[in-house]
Amino acid sequence: MEQQGRYIIFFDGDCLICNHFVQLLLRIDRRKKFLFSSLQSEFARTALTNIPKNTDSIVFLSPAGTYLKSEAILKICKQLGFPYITCYLLKILPLSWRDALYDYFAKNRYRWFGKNEFCTIPSKSERERFI
Repeated sequence: MEQQGRYIIFFDGDCLICNHFVQLLLRIDRRKKFLFSSLQSEFARTALTNIPKNTDSIVFLSPAGTYLKSEAILKICKQLGFPYITCYLLKILPLSWRDALYDYFAKNRYRWFGKNEFCTIPSKSERERFI
């Protein structure tokens, strides 16, 4: 599958919230713009050479660049269009504030929501969107 020029979302496969976010995106991304890959995958290790090795935040790879944390979330919302693009208004907050909130949530996510106990089995059409 051709990845150049595509939008790829890398997520923490152990994170329950990240997996729910991916499931939500699979439902609302009717144009099938996004592809998905776990940060723990071999593909992520080879594709994400320009980010720190211990990254456990969401990573958004687009033709325009690579984005982490809150910036990744906002860029994803922007690509989804209306009504999700309204989240992009959070850009008015300084990146340091947005990422501080993101880091606080990420630091506590396993304690608050637990870890993924099992893998969701994607449908045939959803499997085509995972790398």
